Amino acid sequence: MKRLCLLLLLSSLLAPASLALEDTDAVSGPEAGQPTQLANELDQFVRDAIDEGLLTPTGEAEPEMDNSMAQDSLPTGVRMRQAAPFPVEVDCEGPYPLDFDGFERFDRYQQIYTFQENVSGLPGEAAGLDGIQLAKAYLALGLYSESGMVLKSASGPVAAAYRKVASLMENRSAADVDYFRKLAECRPEAGVWLGAALLANDQDAGVQTFSENLNGFRKLPFRLRADLAAIVVPQLDKRGERILPVKLLADFTPEQVEEASQLQFVKAIIDLGENRPDADKSVRAFLSEPLFQEQALAVLMRHNKPLSELHEEILLGELMKKFGQTGNDRELAASLQYALQELSGSSHYQPILELSGMPALQNPAAQKEIRRQFIGGLERDLASDNRLRNLAAINALVSDPGILEAAPERTQLYRSGASLAVRFGLVSLTRVLMRRDEADDEVIAELAGLEFRSGDFDAVTNWAQAYPDNAPLNLLAAESAIRKGDAAGLHVYEQRLDLKPETVLALIELDAASGRWLVSDAIYDAAARLTDPVQKQRAERVFAMRETAKDLAMPVRPKVAMAKVASVLGKSDLSSEQVTGGAH
Repeated sequence: MKRLCLLLLLSSLLAPASLALEDTDAVSGPEAGQPTQLANELDQFVRDAIDEGLLTPTGEAEPEMDNSMAQDSLPTGVRMRQAAPFPVEVDCEGPYPLDFDGFERFDRYQQIYTFQENVSGLPGEAAGLDGIQLAKAYLALGLYSESGMVLKSASGPVAAAYRKVASLMENRSAADVDYFRKLAECRPEAGVWLGAALLANDQDAGVQTFSENLNGFRKLPFRLRADLAAIVVPQLDKRGERILPVKLLADFTPEQVEEASQLQFVKAIIDLGENRPDADKSVRAFLSEPLFQEQALAVLMRHNKPLSELHEEILLGELMKKFGQTGNDRELAASLQYALQELSGSSHYQPILELSGMPALQNPAAQKEIRRQFIGGLERDLASDNRLRNLAAINALVSDPGILEAAPERTQLYRSGASLAVRFGLVSLTRVLMRRDEADDEVIAELAGLEFRSGDFDAVTNWAQAYPDNAPLNLLAAESAIRKGDAAGLHVYEQRLDLKPETVLALIELDAASGRWLVSDAIYDAAARLTDPVQKQRAERVFAMRETAKDLAMPVRPKVAMAKVASVLGKSDLSSEQVTGGAH
């Protein structure tokens, strides 16, 4: 009801302008242009209000009655009739359904009232026919949602054709290429719509199809042509097409380009493709307009045109908010690519992790793009010499909610992250990363070495038990047993060791440092066989310490008290005399 009142208010405002337009021939001077200017400004106001969501198309205002409520309002025993979806029909025998003859000059919102009055005064089939005419009028004015609402309850091939066009022009979901292909097979005039549908669905075949049907494009009403150009030209720019966009823009007068923001956007894209001065500034100006923001971002990215840091921060904040609110996948495509590119490029991974869980992005295309950008950023940062980027990537790997679950790069990324983490001494993070995926022997040995140096000998022993064939781990486990004084454990790990010179020296030197002398004779025998002068010198130093330790470990003879010295000495002298006497 509120929207009806608003429309009636707009109608009353338009009445003076319409009366003034009837007498334009009798008015001269500056006053003659005032009614037209007012009509243009009001028309633009209405279009902008609809684009921004301030006004909504007819039919969207009143919510549909719940089926249960409607059923309750019916008499007892009477069931509500269920609406069946209309089959998609292509009529190859009747008139061409998408004929806009008579609507070429239909470009003002106030012209719609003539059709509304005519439709309301016609009964039966005539009213239905003019309902389709009304939908066509809405299409000619660029009011695609209203056109769809008018056709919501209409059946037949003509209504189906206009519904498909309205859906294509709204550009919120994939265009029905199959329908337009069938229509174009028997109606060559529909080739322009087939080309547009192919391009809207990001298919290269649309370039040639659309190019071959330029005459059909030129016959469309002004607003419809302008909006169609705004859909098609970004796709042509994406494919490096430079001539066809110029041909499309040439179909409009400078005044029309100046009037329509869609055409200004098209011109900015063409200028950027031709490397004209300040063309990128013109495209950037559309970043603040929701209607063009997605495509403007895509165009700037394709042409490698950077944004200012302040603009990036503001725009990124707006996009992150949008991702949490909208469910329109097509609207999010360019914004998502830009946001991920900027976040990944600056090593800001936490927002990427948040994006992966947003309901609006739970579709294969969005998840694929998130995974691609996430992996690209990780690979770059893990290989970087910048420690801050290294740490950002490690933290992202630890925090990954499952983006890498099915990625072929998963194992290598986790191994690289674990290797960096252990190099930085981040024991707990290294353990987390190693639990995420199978770690290689080198990382395991590095982590065990880190734990050995921190005194966590039990952790080293656990690693050696889990990986009995890892030689560096067995050496660390043997050294841990020496530190703990675990002779039995040391014996187990000695059996696994390849007695290389450095391994032997490491064990006997640690044995000497601990003072426990637990290393087996087999290891010392191997040390005794070393021939390298430096290694031999190191081994001999340990041997000397070992002998000294043995000497110190021998029992000491008991000391003789001073009172017993004489008796002891006397016994010695007596023994000497007896021996001497015997000799004589």
